Amino acid sequence: MSQEETRSTAGNLGKWLAIVSATLTIALTALNAYWSQQVSKIDTEIKLKAADLERKRLELDAGKERLARYTFVQNLLSGVLTQDPAQKNLTVNLITLALTEKEAQQLFAGLQASDNQATRNVGTLGSDVVAITSLVLQMNDAVKENRTGAVETLISNYRGNSAAIDQALSLLEPPKLDGLSASGRINILVFLRNTDKTAWTPQSISRAERSVDQIRSRADNGVAIGPQTDDALKKLSEHLIKIKG
Repeated sequence: MSQEETRSTAGNLGKWLAIVSATLTIALTALNAYWSQQVSKIDTEIKLKAADLERKRLELDAGKERLARYTFVQNLLSGVLTQDPAQKNLTVNLITLALTEKEAQQLFAGLQASDNQATRNVGTLGSDVVAITSLVLQMNDAVKENRTGAVETLISNYRGNSAAIDQALSLLEPPKLDGLSASGRINILVFLRNTDKTAWTPQSISRAERSVDQIRSRADNGVAIGPQTDDALKKLSEHLIKIKG
């Protein structure tokens, strides 16, 4: 074979090798893209399945927690009808703590629809506790209309209710006191000074007096109180003096 033929053969071979190499490169690139797509698809499916399993686990945990709360409430309700008033109040408060506001409302509304008078009384008591709890918390709401509406409703409907006084006082005690806005603090003081004498007990009077002292001591320690708070504290102190008088 002449040198020219040899060079021609080598050139053709080189071209074919280049074509084969390019073809293989394209094939490998396409194959790599395909497998990358498949791996990504499988990875996404695994993540979706993992997320679904986590969601189901959370739902199962929530169901177990809800069942535990409902069982606790059922046990509390089993003897509530025969309890004395003080114990009955405690039981109802425990029930409201164990349930969400909506669950408690539904439970006590159902009891109020009973044919049994004692059961209806428990339902009414529970509904009042739920309503009072919501209103007391609303006195510290971020929306002014909610705050003022809650104060007006409490004074109008629950001025003679000892539970309303106790719940309001609890917000004036540490650590809840630190979470009150200035408006919330004033609203609570306004409600307390507009309550009936008969709704107060020696214990609640002592708690109110301590709260007044604590708020003033905070001012002495650098937590300033404005003129409205100062006036509200004075008027509550005067109301407590009249109650004890």
